[in-house]
Amino acid sequence: LKTTDGSFSLEEETENPMQKTQTPVLSTRNRRLIYSGGVLSLLILSATCFSTVATSQDRAETIQDLQKQVKLEQKITGTYEKALLGDSEGALKRLSSIDEQSLTNEQKNVYMSLLIDKKKYKEAVKLQGNHPEVVESMISEKGDVNELKEFQQTFPSPNGAFDLAYHEKRWEDMMSQSGVDMTDKRYEMKAYGYLKLDKVKEAKEEAAHIQSQDLNQKIETYEKTKKEIEETKKQVEEENKKDKKDENKIKSLTDQQKKQEEALKNL
Repeated sequence: LKTTDGSFSLEEETENPMQKTQTPVLSTRNRRLIYSGGVLSLLILSATCFSTVATSQDRAETIQDLQKQVKLEQKITGTYEKALLGDSEGALKRLSSIDEQSLTNEQKNVYMSLLIDKKKYKEAVKLQGNHPEVVESMISEKGDVNELKEFQQTFPSPNGAFDLAYHEKRWEDMMSQSGVDMTDKRYEMKAYGYLKLDKVKEAKEEAAHIQSQDLNQKIETYEKTKKEIEETKKQVEEENKKDKKDENKIKSLTDQQKKQEEALKNL
């Protein structure tokens, strides 16, 4: 629109403005922006489609996995029902057919309990990755002395000797056993054994290894009861020394002493 001298001409500006056809020309920068935007849109669309397909595939795989898990749980639930109804052989057969890797710890424990009940100790140990101490601890928790004896004969260990001595109340043998893996339960067992041997100091030392309010209370009750017994004995002796003995009082104190000793024994 500019004239040769650089000034604006309104006439040229207003005269036949539509006579020439103007072809819009895009700058290189604008072309790049548009092309880039188009490519980016295409990439986003492709990524979205791929993500949708992948998500659908993942969802389908997840559903298949859940269906497999449901079938497995149904199978295991049926096995539990068999075991509860007394069909331990049937339950063992079902459990043995399941891949061990698919069993949870709780399910393995049920399986192991059934194996132990059937005295299939070698299979139980194998189920626990060839760790007999795990099976031994489980048998010890049951408190079945005969099972513990049989297992100790097949898989002898210091742990088994310690636990067996405890259940058979062979306190001195239990204390002399070396190489035992001391757990909280065994510290408690050892402290209890020391009480049975009337060694309160040693019992407290064992109890110090664990945080057991029940055990500490038991030791405290033992000390209190033992003191009460000594006081009752003293009263009986003093009454017997008198010239005029009160037989009724002596009898009452003697009965009281017996009750205290029985309580100490059953502690």
